[in-house]
Amino acid sequence: MSFIPENTPFIALPTALKGKVTPFQLSVLWVLQSYYPNIWPSYPKIAQDAKMSRDKVIKTVAELVELGLLQKQYRIDEYGQRTNCYRVTIWHQCKTLPVPDTSIYAGSLIHTTPVVKNYPPSTPQLPPQSLSTTLTKTIVSKTNIYKNKSFEPFWKTYLEIPKNMRVISLSKKLAYNEFMKLDTKTRDKLKNCLEADIRARTKQLKQDKFSPLFCDAHRWIKNGQYEQYLLTLDKKAPTFKKPKTTPF
Repeated sequence: MSFIPENTPFIALPTALKGKVTPFQLSVLWVLQSYYPNIWPSYPKIAQDAKMSRDKVIKTVAELVELGLLQKQYRIDEYGQRTNCYRVTIWHQCKTLPVPDTSIYAGSLIHTTPVVKNYPPSTPQLPPQSLSTTLTKTIVSKTNIYKNKSFEPFWKTYLEIPKNMRVISLSKKLAYNEFMKLDTKTRDKLKNCLEADIRARTKQLKQDKFSPLFCDAHRWIKNGQYEQYLLTLDKKAPTFKKPKTTPF
């Protein structure tokens, strides 16, 4: 059995890539992902890390772009020079797990050990219907903790962001906690700010410019990435007034 020692950095790739990429393609993906979130190593650097020739790296990168597993964009570095930057887009290969059925009885969903028929008097066994009802109530109670009416539209909008534009893991609980730290007026406008941010990043991608991935929703709020759009929303559009001296 293998294990990962504590505080040891590692690179995660979806197992769904098995049988779909060559060893060279896998090596390049692994190297590029190791530079996240600043994925702009040069061809010689990728070649050094992957133990490949520079020409082979260039060819492999082109193959990954054609397969839709990698996006190559451009950025302007601190010296004003145009360099390559990358976005690894393999995450659509991930297979999501099915939602557990609440009607499943204790043996497989609630307990990891088989149900024993003769329980001791101190631990009475609940009938299957009671267990299912208890589990259903627990799930319902967890969904009711997000009572703010402005949060659900914001959360739904965040989930609708294309997966090639955001991180996969999202925490609704953490996002709600950060959401509730804002004042009421800001909470009501947060969905509009998010939509403005999505439009801005989509425009950058269409212009073949570098655009960072959306982080987890709670970090998007905590880092104040909505603030620039909040100021824009607060500005009123200029209105034209006819001069009083006009003869019309």
